[in-house]
Amino acid sequence: SEMCIRDRYQRRVRGCIEGPRKRDTMILLDYNNRILQETIQQKIERAQDTTEKLEPTDVVFADFDGVKFSILSDANKPSLLSISLTWRAYLDCVKYGATDLLKKQYGSLLQGSAQSGFDVTLQLDVANPGSDKELPNKLSLLKRHILAAPFYSLFDAVEKDTKFDMVSLEYRDDEALYLKKIDKESCIVIFSISFKDADDVVFAKVFLQEFQDARKALRGVPAVTYSQKEAPGELKGVKSAERLSQTNGFVSFVLFKNHIDAKNRDRTIDNIQTFRNYLHYHIKCSKGFLHQRMRNRVSSLLLVLNRAKMELGEKEKKTIQGKTFQRK
Repeated sequence: SEMCIRDRYQRRVRGCIEGPRKRDTMILLDYNNRILQETIQQKIERAQDTTEKLEPTDVVFADFDGVKFSILSDANKPSLLSISLTWRAYLDCVKYGATDLLKKQYGSLLQGSAQSGFDVTLQLDVANPGSDKELPNKLSLLKRHILAAPFYSLFDAVEKDTKFDMVSLEYRDDEALYLKKIDKESCIVIFSISFKDADDVVFAKVFLQEFQDARKALRGVPAVTYSQKEAPGELKGVKSAERLSQTNGFVSFVLFKNHIDAKNRDRTIDNIQTFRNYLHYHIKCSKGFLHQRMRNRVSSLLLVLNRAKMELGEKEKKTIQGKTFQRK
């Protein structure tokens, strides 16, 4: 029922907004790529083990939002890993400082030219990885850092009160992300989200209503609004928004000073980047939850029906004198 869904979402939304203290009440998606992290960690450990020969690597895998990764090493030098990424939004992010941000994060690991068929490549010698134990985790945040560049540009413009032209990132085939400065105190982040199933729209409305309700009880959280097939006023005149508004919903987050200052901006970027996938993940979980309840309900009704079933068979008949007989 809707009340059941709302109760489930209330617990999850509070956990999302309040942060790590409430993480036991719901699941937050990882900000990094677990396959990338674990593969690099295993390669470093094997390279340090002198009893085991290091084999060449050729791994290709996907991430959310149409991102493709590659981990490749040559048979002549299997310890030299090339970590590459391709993504339709990469070049748009480069306009807002993604290359400089990657240089700051990865230094000499960032290559001047990318592997063929990819947009950016990092190179690591797993035989000499250095002393940084967090290196596999840092490398697995490659996509996060690329998408973070427009956010940093937006937050800097708000803090310094400088001009900032709205960012439009079509990071998926039928979805887009918009970043816009409102004034020197706030900015807005708008997701255009495609729902393939009409039922998902209903789940999303219930879920996002809880974001709005949670704001009444919690201080310092972003303002959240949702509209279906109607682009927000901030996107008036934006061609991609007008095109997507025919089928998509729009979720808007208004971020304030406390979200974009130096001590909080990284956490804000981490959480807001994963919002779209977080929303779809919990819609699917809620569907699974309802299906499970329906199956349990059907099972209990079948038990009731089985207990009420009449036993069929030949019943003994008696005459008025008490003698038994059988009809032939």
